Amino acid sequence: MEFTLKNNGLIIDSEKKEIILSPENVMIDGLNIDLPGEYEKSGCLMYAFDRNDERLYHFRTEGYWIAYVPSLISDVTPEALDFLGSVDVLVMPGAKSMHQVVEKIEPRLLVTYGDTAQEIAHSLGVAETTPLAKYKMKDADLSSEKTGCVILGQ
Repeated sequence: MEFTLKNNGLIIDSEKKEIILSPENVMIDGLNIDLPGEYEKSGCLMYAFDRNDERLYHFRTEGYWIAYVPSLISDVTPEALDFLGSVDVLVMPGAKSMHQVVEKIEPRLLVTYGDTAQEIAHSLGVAETTPLAKYKMKDADLSSEKTGCVILGQ
């Protein structure tokens, strides 16, 4: 599974399917997901949550549960946490204010991007904060001890 930041969206290339994460919606192989509900396309199971300006996506691909938070939020409600459940990879824009969200969700890996992405990496204790153009995920990157962090940039 490969993550690339491109034109205000994050692209996940996964087993012959393309998942595009943007602030407005998610697309799985051309299927536009912009309303709450359950979706399936190309073997990818997607759940979309939208309540009181809190929009979240949770999907399974290549055996991993990935959560996507498209905008900066300072907290996540208990209802949203129940929706997300267990998360292997959390994808979200970065800012120091998002630290509490990461702690509540407890992902094994954080993939972050944006002008202030280094802030969240520093708050998680990550020493190397050089943005990557592309990131290819490996099983070894998913730690059960401490949340890993990858910063994407262009």
